[in-house]
Amino acid sequence: MKKTALLAAAAALFVATPAFAQSAGSIGLNYTNVEDEGDAYQLDGAFGGASGAIGYQIDAGLGQLDNDFDSQTIAGHLYWNGGGWRLGGVIAHTHIEFGDSLSETVYGIEGTWDLGPQTVLLGSYTIGEAEAEGDFDTSSFDIGMNYYFVDNFRVGGAYGFGNLDVGAVDVDTSNWRLNAEWQPWTTPVSFTLGYNSFDIDGSNGGTDSWTIGARWNFGASTLRERDNATPFDARTGYIQRLLDLR
Repeated sequence: MKKTALLAAAAALFVATPAFAQSAGSIGLNYTNVEDEGDAYQLDGAFGGASGAIGYQIDAGLGQLDNDFDSQTIAGHLYWNGGGWRLGGVIAHTHIEFGDSLSETVYGIEGTWDLGPQTVLLGSYTIGEAEAEGDFDTSSFDIGMNYYFVDNFRVGGAYGFGNLDVGAVDVDTSNWRLNAEWQPWTTPVSFTLGYNSFDIDGSNGGTDSWTIGARWNFGASTLRERDNATPFDARTGYIQRLLDLR
Protein backbone atom coordinates (compact mmCIF):
# COMPACT_ATOMS: atom_id res chain seq x y z
CA MET A 1 0.00 0.00 0.00
CA LYS A 2 2.82 2.41 0.89
CA LYS A 3 4.58 1.78 -2.44
CA THR A 4 1.35 2.32 -4.39
CA ALA A 5 0.71 5.61 -2.62
CA LEU A 6 4.23 6.87 -3.29
CA LEU A 7 4.07 6.00 -7.00
CA ALA A 8 0.62 7.57 -7.28
CA ALA A 9 2.02 10.78 -5.80
CA ALA A 10 4.84 10.80 -8.36
CA ALA A 11 2.34 10.22 -11.18
CA ALA A 12 0.14 13.05 -9.92
CA LEU A 13 3.13 15.35 -9.90
CA PHE A 14 3.91 14.42 -13.51
CA VAL A 15 0.35 15.19 -14.60
CA ALA A 16 0.58 18.60 -12.97
CA THR A 17 3.79 19.65 -14.67
CA PRO A 18 2.36 21.35 -17.80
CA ALA A 19 1.20 24.25 -15.58
CA PHE A 20 4.81 25.15 -14.75
CA ALA A 21 6.91 27.62 -16.69
CA GLN A 22 10.65 27.69 -17.46
CA SER A 23 10.71 23.95 -18.16
CA ALA A 24 13.62 22.02 -19.70
CA GLY A 25 14.99 18.52 -19.80
CA SER A 26 17.02 15.86 -21.57
CA ILE A 27 16.85 12.40 -23.11
CA GLY A 28 20.01 10.30 -22.88
CA LEU A 29 21.54 6.99 -23.92
CA ASN A 30 24.28 5.55 -21.72
CA TYR A 31 26.75 2.67 -21.87
CA THR A 32 28.08 1.38 -18.53
CA ASN A 33 30.74 -1.21 -17.83
CA VAL A 34 30.12 -2.70 -14.39
CA GLU A 35 33.23 -4.53 -13.15
CA ASP A 36 32.67 -8.30 -12.80
CA GLU A 37 29.03 -7.86 -13.87
CA GLY A 38 29.14 -6.94 -17.57
CA ASP A 39 27.99 -4.23 -19.95
CA ALA A 40 24.81 -2.25 -19.40
CA TYR A 41 22.77 0.14 -21.57
CA GLN A 42 20.24 2.62 -20.26
CA LEU A 43 17.84 5.08 -21.89
CA ASP A 44 17.01 7.89 -19.45
CA GLY A 45 15.19 11.17 -19.38
CA ALA A 46 14.54 14.11 -17.07
CA PHE A 47 12.09 17.00 -17.23
CA GLY A 48 11.54 19.84 -14.78
CA GLY A 49 11.17 23.50 -14.07
CA ALA A 50 9.87 26.08 -11.64
CA SER A 51 6.94 28.43 -11.33
CA GLY A 52 7.85 31.10 -8.84
CA ALA A 53 8.85 29.45 -5.58
CA ILE A 54 7.68 25.93 -6.51
CA GLY A 55 9.84 23.59 -8.59
CA TYR A 56 9.45 20.05 -9.81
CA GLN A 57 11.41 17.34 -11.63
CA ILE A 58 10.53 13.94 -13.07
CA ASP A 59 13.23 11.50 -14.18
CA ALA A 60 13.08 7.90 -15.39
CA GLY A 61 15.16 5.21 -17.07
CA LEU A 62 15.00 1.84 -18.84
CA GLY A 63 18.05 -0.40 -18.98
CA GLN A 64 19.50 -3.84 -19.60
CA LEU A 65 22.67 -5.58 -18.36
CA ASP A 66 24.09 -8.24 -20.74
CA ASN A 67 20.61 -9.74 -21.27
CA ASP A 68 20.75 -10.87 -17.62
CA PHE A 69 18.24 -8.40 -16.25
CA ASP A 70 16.07 -5.42 -17.17
CA SER A 71 15.80 -2.29 -15.04
CA GLN A 72 13.20 0.45 -14.66
CA THR A 73 13.56 3.61 -12.59
CA ILE A 74 11.26 6.56 -11.90
CA ALA A 75 11.54 9.49 -9.49
CA GLY A 76 9.53 12.58 -8.64
CA HIS A 77 10.99 15.69 -6.99
CA LEU A 78 9.06 18.64 -5.54
CA TYR A 79 11.02 21.50 -4.00
CA TRP A 80 10.99 25.09 -2.80
CA ASN A 81 12.92 27.34 -5.19
CA GLY A 82 14.76 30.09 -3.34
CA GLY A 83 16.60 31.37 -6.40
CA GLY A 84 20.13 30.54 -5.29
CA TRP A 85 19.00 27.44 -3.39
CA ARG A 86 16.45 24.65 -3.62
CA LEU A 87 15.13 22.38 -0.88
CA GLY A 88 12.49 19.66 -1.18
CA GLY A 89 11.57 16.01 -1.23
CA VAL A 90 12.08 13.03 -3.53
CA ILE A 91 10.23 9.75 -4.11
CA ALA A 92 11.99 7.16 -6.29
CA HIS A 93 11.28 3.57 -7.33
CA THR A 94 13.63 1.07 -8.96
CA HIS A 95 12.75 -2.40 -10.25
CA ILE A 96 15.02 -5.02 -11.81
CA GLU A 97 14.10 -8.40 -13.33
CA PHE A 98 16.67 -11.21 -13.44
CA GLY A 99 14.47 -14.31 -13.30
CA ASP A 100 13.48 -13.18 -9.85
CA SER A 101 12.71 -9.53 -9.17
CA LEU A 102 14.06 -6.85 -6.85
CA SER A 103 12.24 -3.60 -6.13
CA GLU A 104 13.17 -0.62 -3.99
CA THR A 105 11.21 2.48 -3.02
CA VAL A 106 13.18 5.41 -1.61
CA TYR A 107 12.06 8.74 -0.20
CA GLY A 108 13.87 11.61 1.46
CA ILE A 109 14.96 15.25 1.40
CA GLU A 110 17.41 16.91 -0.98
CA GLY A 111 18.74 20.31 -1.87
CA THR A 112 21.15 22.39 -3.93
CA TRP A 113 22.92 25.61 -3.00
CA ASP A 114 24.68 28.00 -5.40
CA LEU A 115 28.04 28.89 -3.85
CA GLY A 116 28.70 31.25 -6.75
CA PRO A 117 27.92 31.60 -10.45
CA GLN A 118 30.02 28.50 -11.26
CA THR A 119 29.74 26.27 -8.17
CA VAL A 120 26.74 24.30 -6.85
CA LEU A 121 26.67 22.30 -3.61
CA LEU A 122 24.39 19.21 -3.52
CA GLY A 123 23.04 17.23 -0.58
CA SER A 124 20.43 14.59 0.26
CA TYR A 125 19.27 12.16 2.94
CA THR A 126 17.16 9.17 1.86
CA ILE A 127 15.71 6.01 3.35
CA GLY A 128 14.48 3.03 1.37
CA GLU A 129 12.57 -0.24 1.53
CA ALA A 130 13.55 -3.07 -0.82
CA GLU A 131 11.74 -6.32 -1.62
CA ALA A 132 13.28 -9.49 -3.02
CA GLU A 133 13.11 -12.96 -1.45
CA GLY A 134 13.29 -11.04 1.82
CA ASP A 135 12.88 -7.39 2.74
CA PHE A 136 15.66 -5.00 3.73
CA ASP A 137 16.02 -1.34 4.64
CA THR A 138 18.51 1.18 3.31
CA SER A 139 19.59 4.70 4.18
CA SER A 140 22.14 7.12 2.76
CA PHE A 141 23.47 10.62 3.28
CA ASP A 142 25.10 12.21 0.23
CA ILE A 143 26.98 15.41 -0.45
CA GLY A 144 28.47 16.63 -3.71
CA MET A 145 29.55 19.58 -5.79
CA ASN A 146 29.30 20.66 -9.44
CA TYR A 147 31.63 23.18 -11.05
CA TYR A 148 30.95 24.91 -14.39
CA PHE A 149 34.12 25.94 -16.20
CA VAL A 150 31.77 27.48 -18.76
CA ASP A 151 28.00 27.20 -19.07
CA ASN A 152 28.34 24.17 -21.38
CA PHE A 153 31.06 22.26 -19.50
CA ARG A 154 30.47 20.85 -16.03
CA VAL A 155 32.47 18.53 -13.76
CA GLY A 156 31.22 17.12 -10.49
CA GLY A 157 31.82 14.73 -7.65
CA ALA A 158 29.78 13.22 -4.82
CA TYR A 159 30.33 11.06 -1.75
CA GLY A 160 27.72 9.15 0.22
CA PHE A 161 27.61 6.84 3.21
CA GLY A 162 24.74 4.79 4.54
CA ASN A 163 23.42 1.57 5.97
CA LEU A 164 22.02 -1.74 4.68
CA ASP A 165 19.83 -3.64 7.18
CA VAL A 166 18.86 -7.20 6.20
CA GLY A 167 17.42 -8.49 9.45
CA ALA A 168 20.33 -10.22 11.20
CA VAL A 169 22.86 -8.48 8.92
CA ASP A 170 23.48 -4.77 9.44
CA VAL A 171 26.36 -3.24 7.43
CA ASP A 172 27.60 0.18 6.39
CA THR A 173 27.87 1.28 2.77
CA SER A 174 29.79 3.99 0.95
CA ASN A 175 29.55 5.42 -2.54
CA TRP A 176 31.48 8.02 -4.53
CA ARG A 177 31.06 9.30 -8.05
CA LEU A 178 32.89 11.53 -10.52
CA ASN A 179 31.19 12.90 -13.62
CA ALA A 180 31.54 15.41 -16.44
CA GLU A 181 29.26 16.73 -19.18
CA TRP A 182 30.12 18.82 -22.23
CA GLN A 183 27.99 20.37 -24.96
CA PRO A 184 30.52 21.37 -27.63
CA TRP A 185 28.22 22.86 -30.27
CA THR A 186 25.16 25.06 -30.55
CA THR A 187 23.32 21.84 -31.42
CA PRO A 188 21.75 20.76 -28.09
CA VAL A 189 23.66 17.47 -27.81
CA SER A 190 25.97 16.84 -24.86
CA PHE A 191 28.35 14.04 -23.91
CA THR A 192 28.76 12.52 -20.45
CA LEU A 193 31.48 10.56 -18.69
CA GLY A 194 31.32 9.13 -15.18
CA TYR A 195 32.91 6.79 -12.65
CA ASN A 196 30.96 5.17 -9.82
CA SER A 197 32.21 3.10 -6.86
CA PHE A 198 29.90 1.42 -4.34
CA ASP A 199 31.23 -0.53 -1.34
CA ILE A 200 29.61 -2.71 1.31
CA ASP A 201 31.77 -3.01 4.44
CA GLY A 202 33.11 -6.49 5.07
CA SER A 203 31.77 -7.82 1.76
CA ASN A 204 32.88 -8.31 -1.84
CA GLY A 205 29.42 -7.28 -3.02
CA GLY A 206 30.43 -3.77 -4.10
CA THR A 207 30.90 -2.55 -7.67
CA ASP A 208 33.02 -0.18 -9.74
CA SER A 209 31.73 1.11 -13.05
CA TRP A 210 32.47 3.50 -15.92
CA THR A 211 29.74 5.23 -17.90
CA ILE A 212 29.79 7.14 -21.17
CA GLY A 213 26.72 8.63 -22.83
CA ALA A 214 25.07 11.30 -24.92
CA ARG A 215 22.04 13.50 -24.21
CA TRP A 216 19.68 15.54 -26.32
CA ASN A 217 18.75 18.65 -24.34
CA PHE A 218 15.63 20.73 -24.84
CA GLY A 219 14.06 23.85 -23.39
CA ALA A 220 17.39 25.50 -22.51
CA SER A 221 20.26 26.97 -24.51
CA THR A 222 23.05 25.79 -22.16
CA LEU A 223 23.74 22.97 -19.70
CA ARG A 224 23.71 25.49 -16.86
CA GLU A 225 20.16 26.57 -17.77
CA ARG A 226 19.02 22.94 -18.17
CA ASP A 227 20.52 22.02 -14.79
CA ASN A 228 18.63 24.89 -13.19
CA ALA A 229 15.42 23.25 -14.45
CA THR A 230 16.50 19.67 -13.56
CA PRO A 231 18.87 20.22 -10.61
CA PHE A 232 18.87 16.67 -9.20
CA ASP A 233 21.06 14.10 -10.99
CA ALA A 234 21.71 11.74 -8.06
CA ARG A 235 21.68 7.96 -7.83
CA THR A 236 18.76 7.48 -5.42
CA GLY A 237 18.68 4.24 -3.48
CA TYR A 238 20.80 1.12 -3.00
CA ILE A 239 20.08 -0.48 -6.40
CA GLN A 240 20.82 2.69 -8.38
CA ARG A 241 24.11 3.21 -6.55
CA LEU A 242 25.14 -0.46 -6.89
CA LEU A 243 24.56 -0.61 -10.68
CA ASP A 244 25.02 3.11 -11.48
CA LEU A 245 21.45 3.53 -12.74
CA ARG A 246 19.97 6.96 -13.26
